Amino acid sequence: MDELSSPAAVVEITNAATRVLKWRALLREVLFLLAVNLVFVSSLHAQSASSPVRQPPPPRAIYTPKPVYRPESTKQGLIGKGVVLVTIDKQTGMVAGARMLTSTGNQQLDGAALQAYSRWRFDPRTVAVSQLKIPIEFANRPAPQSSKHSLPQPVIWLIVAAIAGAAIGFLKRRNT
Repeated sequence: MDELSSPAAVVEITNAATRVLKWRALLREVLFLLAVNLVFVSSLHAQSASSPVRQPPPPRAIYTPKPVYRPESTKQGLIGKGVVLVTIDKQTGMVAGARMLTSTGNQQLDGAALQAYSRWRFDPRTVAVSQLKIPIEFANRPAPQSSKHSLPQPVIWLIVAAIAGAAIGFLKRRNT
């Protein structure tokens, strides 16, 4: 007990305690700086991952004839999805070439898509890229309705009932 209460032992214990406190403070400071750096680096990483690479806007189409879905294609039930790659002349905005990147699965449908997209025209001032991917989908379409305007079924019955009622009323007057 005397060794611990001697002035040298007290100074030694005090010095050791001071060193421990300094190390703790230094360790806290290092951990704090490490945490701040991790947050900073992770936020930079998140920003760079979330901000997409800027791509030029697609060219503005000024003439866009649609592919013809021929009646025989409808009768055969031809459907399909594909992607057409058009090559655009930057000077004129005209399509210089068109090819199927992804076929619709049918040559007739592919041909209709290529024929239509090869006639497209773009505003030359908006053409920043020379190639453009255009998706196409051919789906079964309902048969067009006849051009004759026919009345709905309930209206026809109402007219027939009114005429029959008028005829019955006329016959009753005539008999009395």
